[in-house]
Amino acid sequence: MSRDFSRWPDDRGRPLRPTGVEEFRQAAKGLSSLLTKRGGMSSSPLARTRQTAEMLQKSWGTKRVISYWKELEPDGSTLELFNRAKRSRVAGDLVMVSHEPLLSQFVGLCLFGESTSVLKFSKGGAVALDFPGEVRPGGGRLLWALSRRSLGRLRAATRSKEAEE
Repeated sequence: MSRDFSRWPDDRGRPLRPTGVEEFRQAAKGLSSLLTKRGGMSSSPLARTRQTAEMLQKSWGTKRVISYWKELEPDGSTLELFNRAKRSRVAGDLVMVSHEPLLSQFVGLCLFGESTSVLKFSKGGAVALDFPGEVRPGGGRLLWALSRRSLGRLRAATRSKEAEE
């Protein structure tokens, strides 16, 4: 489905489609099963990402505040985003909800020191990075990368396993 320019002339206010809401609701359940209970969440202030962050916040099951960062907007700088994330000093997982290609370029900066897309995120996809040493461009390592569909299946598999026990 393409964007309706007559209805949403400013893309910043365009919400998720109803199908996108339901699809991410399922993915959020799977993603929250991978997250620690400690951590923080930051989001682009655009309507779609705000909705996505709020669904994840609810699924994550904790009352954490969502911080809205200008650096996570579609035209953000990967280096400025990296520096903001580094300054955030979050204990636990730092979840960032943003847009493509910014996120895949951010991953490239974290892993290889260059703002180059090294993977392509699907809508609602997620990646986990770790910095075993100094937090610096090129100092990260990839733990996992999952599509929205895979995250939804993960939640279904987790529920099935819980039912067996």
